[in-house]
Amino acid sequence: MDESLDYARTAVAAGTERIIATPHVELVDVRELPERVEELRDALGNEGIALELECGGEVKPYSVPALSHGALDTVAHGPPGRRWVLLEVPFRGLGDDLIAAADELRQRGFGVLLAHPERAADFADSTPLLREQVERGAAVQMNVGPLTGDESRARADAARRLLEIGMPTALATDAHPPDRPYTLKQGRDLAVASGAAEARAARLVDEGPRTLLAEGLSARR
Repeated sequence: MDESLDYARTAVAAGTERIIATPHVELVDVRELPERVEELRDALGNEGIALELECGGEVKPYSVPALSHGALDTVAHGPPGRRWVLLEVPFRGLGDDLIAAADELRQRGFGVLLAHPERAADFADSTPLLREQVERGAAVQMNVGPLTGDESRARADAARRLLEIGMPTALATDAHPPDRPYTLKQGRDLAVASGAAEARAARLVDEGPRTLLAEGLSARR
């Protein structure tokens, strides 16, 4: 809790207004997430930290078949009829398992937000598959970490390429405090330093995420 509150103060000081908590669903009991988020909301209020907090989760492809509709809806976002799930792109790349998971989510009525494809080992080779998913209604979320250059040269290059082709809808912190206390402001600044226009970088950390939450994504197949 102390680490969560410390990070919340850092994020708010950097201009963040809302955070979506997205733990790996494989590491938690999804049924407990709303209660745990509410507990943190209460702590934020008691500490006078002006931060909105919402429940979410990141889903690995292999987990999709095992999750009930209720569990998926607990970690999903968007309005009725346009709810979407954050689906993690495996580090090994956009393989058949990811495509199958995205297809199953659509069949079950959920749109797909693909998490951090720039971290995939085969990013250059899998770009056509990524475009195909976007054409089918998916959206792309990239992370701050690769833009720092601290993860690897390959990931930094892939992140810059992703910005160049204009595919991401949102830039997420993927913060894991205290070791990775990234903020959206840091991400915006790094995006600009990596070649993105100021307006584009601002949309990635503001308008893009707001639109995803307010308007959702299509589950079209």
